Amino acid sequence: MARNPGKSASRRQLACSAPERLLRYFIGVMLLVMIVFAIVLESPQSSSSRIVSARPGIAITAYDVPSPLPVTFALAPRTLNELLALPADQLGKVDIARINLLCATGLPGAEKLDVEHALATLDQWAQRVAFETERHLYRITDPRYAEHYQHSEAYFRAEMLMQVLYQDLGVKYDMETVGNFSFKDSRVAFIHGMIDDANGGTCASMPVMYVAIGRRLGYPLKLVTTEGHVFVRWEGTEHSNPDFRGRGRFNIETTSGFMGYPDDYYKTWPFKLTDEQVRTNGHLLSLSPSEEFAQFLASRGHCAIDNDLTGFAARCYENAYRYDTLRPCYAAWCVDAAARSDYQPFTPALIGLLAQHGHGLIIRRPFDDDFPTPDYFTGPRPPNAPLTPGMGIQPPQPRAPGMPQPMMPGISQPIAPMGQPVIPPFPQEPPFRSPP
Repeated sequence: MARNPGKSASRRQLACSAPERLLRYFIGVMLLVMIVFAIVLESPQSSSSRIVSARPGIAITAYDVPSPLPVTFALAPRTLNELLALPADQLGKVDIARINLLCATGLPGAEKLDVEHALATLDQWAQRVAFETERHLYRITDPRYAEHYQHSEAYFRAEMLMQVLYQDLGVKYDMETVGNFSFKDSRVAFIHGMIDDANGGTCASMPVMYVAIGRRLGYPLKLVTTEGHVFVRWEGTEHSNPDFRGRGRFNIETTSGFMGYPDDYYKTWPFKLTDEQVRTNGHLLSLSPSEEFAQFLASRGHCAIDNDLTGFAARCYENAYRYDTLRPCYAAWCVDAAARSDYQPFTPALIGLLAQHGHGLIIRRPFDDDFPTPDYFTGPRPPNAPLTPGMGIQPPQPRAPGMPQPMMPGISQPIAPMGQPVIPPFPQEPPFRSPP
């Protein structure tokens, strides 16, 4: 029987195309999977990975964790003047990162600072830290790692926080400041130098970054000072979470890898201190929120000093003093800057010191070569109106026409016969302008 050549050719064609159809089917399925995966990645509700920018040129994959973060902040002032208007006992409700960044606004090096963007970045970084911490939590009891972490969840969390910041998120020390420290560029002293910026941090800013991330996760972290240096302390003794009380209280050095030194170490480094110097300057004490704010305001003043704006610096130092009246450095810096400019303090205690001691003062700041002690703190202070610590120089409050100006918060003032306060209300924080 004769074969049908057309039918044979058709069968051969079908036989040859079967593998091709299978390959095409496989490719189609893979393309569909890739498209779906890409859509999931782009979705803002995704629980998959996303990209977080730590510094220019560094792409980091972070992972979402259950949101919101364990700790949120009740108050969110958007300007420095709004922050200065808050009572001191409300500062604990404000994110320490927000306080730090607002103190940097308007300074050289902060021209591109977007406070809200920076805070959102820190939230993402905290999520990354939380994910990596929970993922490695087994190390606390694993015999291979438990001794390294001293069988302590608190110690493990503190070290993992630093490890993720340094290794995964690109936080680093600004090595250009070693032996050449200057506050002229605000990125050296404030945390925006480590966010979307290749500048890096120093001991003035890295501890703040560490505390800001840790507090988002509920960690009991505090800033602590010694002469010319700031470090971090885990204050877990009375924490509500028993796992955070494991080692109670321990110090954390944030500038050279994870290290923990006892208090006595900071009496010998970076400067040798006597017990009296430690007591007088409030060193080795965990800072309160108002004392943290005072530190940042002083850094703002240091930036002004290094840009030859002594009057502006005096205002910053005066605000710092009003939030922390116990540490003598703020009064010394304010009176010295005021004496070398035309600035007139508004705070009665500082007015008295400036009038009493004139121009014979030497400003003293961290990293200066010499540290002369102002002699006017050894004698009795002149009588002044009582001052409640913690109220900053701020704009006057709105008032109805014909009504007297309100009293300055925190200062007891006598009223003049015409109903006006003897000392005028504080003006707003002036804009930072470079000298001609």
